[in-house]
Amino acid sequence: MINRRSFLQSASGVAMASAAMAGLETAAGGAETLPQYLIDCVTFRLHSGSQIGNALGFLEKRAMPLWQKHGFGPVGVFTVDVGAHIPAVLFMRVYSSLADRQLVWSRLSADAAWNAAVTELEKDGPAFFREDSMLLLSTAFSPPIKPAAAGDPAHKIYELRIYESPTWKQLGYLHERFAGGEIGVFHKSGIDPVFYADTLIGPNQPNMVYLIPFESAAQREAAWQSFRDNPDWVKIRDDSIRKGGEIVRNITNMILAPTGFSMLR
Repeated sequence: MINRRSFLQSASGVAMASAAMAGLETAAGGAETLPQYLIDCVTFRLHSGSQIGNALGFLEKRAMPLWQKHGFGPVGVFTVDVGAHIPAVLFMRVYSSLADRQLVWSRLSADAAWNAAVTELEKDGPAFFREDSMLLLSTAFSPPIKPAAAGDPAHKIYELRIYESPTWKQLGYLHERFAGGEIGVFHKSGIDPVFYADTLIGPNQPNMVYLIPFESAAQREAAWQSFRDNPDWVKIRDDSIRKGGEIVRNITNMILAPTGFSMLR
């Protein structure tokens, strides 16, 4: 059954994660900053067959209208084209704060239409075979997430990248590298992430997550090649290694396709 109140809503869980983030703030220079927003990132791992259509139909026709009714958002919904588990559907919901998250979930949980939708989804069997969740906290340098305006053309693909650091201190150095020039090289290369965020609750911590829209696979390849060839990036990378060592020990990559009803497309 889909959890209506998951552990990610727990104030104690967020408090423990926030305590771990204190080391990151120190490593990033000691300047304490307030969270800009939270993102919960959920992946439904699906079996081939009816689960795919059922999950997408539920998200489009039942979940999305109710999420919008109760103040969730923006909400992005994607199918996973390249990733560790296929077929899969990934969706992201944005909250201004933990209090905002608790408020909208309390409204949704009390809505009979939501409970009826979940019951209908599960009437013929499990809706998915695994649900993976992460709770993310936007970095101090992350732009606000904006929904697509009516009539805006959809991006063809999105790339979700997760950078794992060996320690919280080294994740702080990763923040310094991005804020200290890497993002500028991104923009010059045609790489314009929607957000940057750290995982508060989820696997493979400490890590930083960011999401990039592209117009095509070819544009993605050209943008990354331009980035790799930029001498400013080479200097930024080498300087960061001299200061903090190998601050990224592993990278997870996913290629996503926005659905037609996604607020991020």
